[in-house]
Amino acid sequence: MRGFRKHSKPTGGVLAIALISVAFVGVGFSAWVGLLAQRGRTGEVEEHATRRRVAASNTRASIKVYALQRAITSSIDSDGLSFNPTALGGWSDTSTAPWNGYAMESTTRIAGLNAFSCTWDYPYSKILDVNAKTKSLGFATSEIGAISASYGISTSYLRTYLRSRSPILGGDLLLLHRSSRSPEAIPAVIGNIRVAGRVVHFVPEVQPENYTARSARFDSPPGVTVNAAPKDLAGNSIAPSNLSWTPITFGRRDGAYVADFTGRLNVVDAPNNGGNSLKARVVAAASTIQDSGTSTTTDARGYSNPGTGTVTITQCVGLTSPADLPSIVLTDEIREIIIDGQTGSNFSTYAPFRPAFAVLYTQNSASNRKLNTIRLRNQGARRMLLAIKQATPVGGTPVNIIIEDSNAICEWNAIIVAENTPLTVTLSGGATTLNLVGGIQTDSSLTLRGTSTRMQLLLQTDTRGLIRLAPRAAWVETIMPDKIPGSSTLENTW
Repeated sequence: MRGFRKHSKPTGGVLAIALISVAFVGVGFSAWVGLLAQRGRTGEVEEHATRRRVAASNTRASIKVYALQRAITSSIDSDGLSFNPTALGGWSDTSTAPWNGYAMESTTRIAGLNAFSCTWDYPYSKILDVNAKTKSLGFATSEIGAISASYGISTSYLRTYLRSRSPILGGDLLLLHRSSRSPEAIPAVIGNIRVAGRVVHFVPEVQPENYTARSARFDSPPGVTVNAAPKDLAGNSIAPSNLSWTPITFGRRDGAYVADFTGRLNVVDAPNNGGNSLKARVVAAASTIQDSGTSTTTDARGYSNPGTGTVTITQCVGLTSPADLPSIVLTDEIREIIIDGQTGSNFSTYAPFRPAFAVLYTQNSASNRKLNTIRLRNQGARRMLLAIKQATPVGGTPVNIIIEDSNAICEWNAIIVAENTPLTVTLSGGATTLNLVGGIQTDSSLTLRGTSTRMQLLLQTDTRGLIRLAPRAAWVETIMPDKIPGSSTLENTW
C-alpha cells in the first residue's frame, strides 16, 4: 500500500482571535482616552460650582448688609438695590424692586417660625424679594460633552425677612443696654431680682459684685469679656449662651443715620428712629392725652394734674367711668407720678380685660422740676407700658419706684423702659414680693432695696395691645425658597 502525506489547511482561527484582541484593545484605549478627557473637565466643573457658591454667598451677604443698614432704618428706597461687581466677572447679579414703609412699623405676621430667631413667638415681618442671578453650567451643541464658552444665567429668589418684635414680650425679660451718656455708665443690677426668662446684658463687663440677678438664661454679645457671674434661679452658676449671635438693632441713635448694633437704646422719644419711637406711636392715636407738668388738667377717665408737679393716673376708674383711660404723654416739670391700680373684683375681673395703654414721660435738661418718684399703689392688672427718658448728656437722675400695697405678694402687669434713668425699686405697706408681669429694659442701673424683699420678672402671655405698642428689636433672616416662583424646579443653591 502506497503511503501518503497529510497536508494541514489554515482555518483562520488565529487570525480571528488576533482581530478580536485588537478590537478590545482599541475599545479600551478609546474608553481610557474618554475618561482622561472627562477627568480633565472635572476641574472646570468644580471651578464653576465653587464660583457659583461664592457668588451665592456674596449675594446673601450683600443683601443682609443692605437690609440691616438701610432697609431697617429707612422708610423708602425708590431705586431698590442693584449689586453686580465687575471684579466677579458677572457671576453675581443681585437686585431688589423699589420698596417703602418702615420695617419696625410692620403689622404683618407670617407663618413659619425660625426656632433660632430672637423670639419664641411669631415676629412681625417686612419682606424683600431679591432677584439673585448666577452663571449656570451649559454645554455646546456643536460638540457633545464640551463645556460652552458662554454661560447661561440661572435666576433664583432670595426671600429676605426684616423681622421685628418686642424683646420683652419675646422672653427677654431683663435687657441691660449700653449707656448713651459720656462717660459711659455701666448698668448694675443690685438686689434679690429673679428673672423667669432670659437676661440680655449688652455690658457684661460689669463687675460681679454689681450683678446679683438670677435668671433662667443669660446672654451677651460676642467679643466682650463676661465679668458678671450669672446664676440660675436656684443660685447655681450658669454659663452665658454659646449660640451664634444674631445682629440685632433697636434702630438709629441720636444723630446717626444707620442702625446701631452696639446695644444702645433710643426708643422712648426718637424722632429720627423711624418706626421705633414709642412717643410717635402713642401720639399718633387721636385719644392720647398730652400734658405738661405746668398745666392744670383733669380727665374723668382717670387723669389729674393740678400743676403742682404731682400727676395722678388711675388705670381703671371702674364701671362708672365713661371710657377707658387712653395713653398719656407727659413732658417736663413733674416731680412725682402716682399710678393707682386696683383692689378686689376691680383687679381680678375688670382691669385684666381693659385695653393696654402707655404712660410716657420725657424730661429735658432745662426742666426745673426733676422726676424723682413713681408710686404704684395697690396692684395693677391692666397691661401698661411705663417709659421714662431723661435727656442726655445731663440726666441720669435716679427715680425711685415705690410699690405701696398691703398684700405680701403684689402683682403689676407692666413693661418698664428707662433711658438715661437709674431705677430704684422700694416695696412698702406690707409688700415683700413684687411680681412684675412684663419686664424691664434700661440702659442704667437697677436696684431693689431691702434684704428681705424680692422682685420677680415674669413673662406676659397676654400681649393684646402691648405687642404693637412696645418698642421692638429688629434682625434679618434670609431664606431660599424650595421652589422658584413660576417653576417646579427644586432650587438648592443656598
